[in-house]
Order: sequence, then C-alpha cells, then structure tokens
Amino acid sequence: MLVPALWVALIMFVGNFSDCGMSDPMIRRPLVMSMLVGLALGDLKTGIIMGASLEVIFLGISGIGGAMPSDSMTGSIFGTAFAILNHQGVAVALSLAVPISLLAVFVNQLVIFIRGLLLSTFEKYAEEDKSKSIERLHYLSIFGGPLVYALIGFLGIYLGSGSISALVKAIPPVIMNGLTVLGQMLPALGIALLLNMIYEKGNMLYLLLGFVLSSYLKLPIIAVALIGIILAFILASIDKNILEVKNMKTPKAKAVSEDNTNNSLEEDFFND
Repeated sequence: MLVPALWVALIMFVGNFSDCGMSDPMIRRPLVMSMLVGLALGDLKTGIIMGASLEVIFLGISGIGGAMPSDSMTGSIFGTAFAILNHQGVAVALSLAVPISLLAVFVNQLVIFIRGLLLSTFEKYAEEDKSKSIERLHYLSIFGGPLVYALIGFLGIYLGSGSISALVKAIPPVIMNGLTVLGQMLPALGIALLLNMIYEKGNMLYLLLGFVLSSYLKLPIIAVALIGIILAFILASIDKNILEVKNMKTPKAKAVSEDNTNNSLEEDFFND
C-alpha cells in the first residue's frame, strides 16, 4: 500500500494547494480529483464514474461565508481510492465518500484555526519591519495546509485501506444492499438540491423537455446536453435582438418627447 498511499498523498497536496496557492483553478472538484486517483491507481474508468457521481452529489452544496458544509475533495479522493483498492462497487464507495467529506470539515477548520494563530506573529514582524520573516511565514502558511492534507491522505490509505476492506466485508448483506441503494440515490439528491437553488417556473419546462428526450425518445445524455446548448444560444440570440430593438426605439421616443416639450413651451410663450 506504500505506492498507492504516496500517490493519494500527492493528489491531496495538489488539490489543497490549488485552493490557497494557485488561486483556485477548480481542479479540487470531485470530477478532477477522482479522475486523478483513478489514473494513479490504474483504474481510470472507476475514477471517472466516481468523479461524475460525486460531482452531481456535491453540485448543489455551497458554502456560505467561511462555513464549509462538506469537504468534497477529501471525500472524493478517499472514496475513489477505497473503491479501487478494495474492489468495491461504486455505490458502496459513494456511501463512504459522503461521511468522509463531512468528517474532513474538522480538518479544514483545524488548518484555518492554526493559520489564524499566525496573525499575531505576522503583526510582530510587520512592526519590526522584518519583510523576509513575513515572506517565510507566508510560504509556511501556504504549504502547511496542503502538507497536513497530504499526511492525512498517506496515513488514511497506508493504515486504513485494510481496515476499511475488513469493515466492508463484515457488513451484513442486508445493510450492504441498503448502502448500495443509498449510493444510487445520492446523485438524485444532489440534482434535487441544485434544482431547489435555481427553481423558477420557466426553467421547469426545460427540465420536462430533457426528461422527455431522455426517457421517451431514448436520447443519450450527450445528445440532450447538446440540444440544451443549442437552445441556450437560440434564446440568447432572441434576447439580444429584443434588446437591440428596444434600444433603437428609445432614442426615437426621447426625440418625440423632447419635440412635444418644446412645442408646449412655445405655445405657452405665445399664449402669455
């Protein structure tokens, strides 16, 4: 398990460092992290399937302010790694990834708390005009968090993969079937959370159209997505044309209004 643990540690480091050291290029999303784990552990197909499923689950979950409801990156990496190393189904791995992502929030809060303790040291160095010390402490702050995540990733796979495998094998078939069903329901829950955020009466027509195309016409998801892109461009073009027509009418209306105002002023002047 040494080599897989090192790969997972590296991916954990890169994922966390991309947030604080690379201006968050969004590579820490489950779709990318799970794919990288699958590529590193020799099962790219499972990595892509896990990433797509977890992306749907976490798509409708967003943090408010500094609160993080779940650490999707950590859950995705561990869930995918356990699915590949223990040869478990994707549905079971999804059931493991979600609670792991919730527990990983405490790690994130711990890292933020430790960084907060460095503020007094930053202020001390600033008062003493020690720019080099501030720079070194800044780099320590940037690389410290990713190193903590890398250590957790290494220990979690190196020490915990066998324990997770034994735990899964000890679960009774009835509970395992329940976990499988739960794992299959989680993507639908993610879609529901997303729809709850963007719900509008007009948007439901497009949801119904996608359902009809997929369920009754048996079109693949890629075809439905392409139809959605075409509809988006058509509607954007229509809105643009309507806006241009309104902008063309507005100067004419202003000119007519100004003429009427001038005429009324002239009439008032001669009447006086």
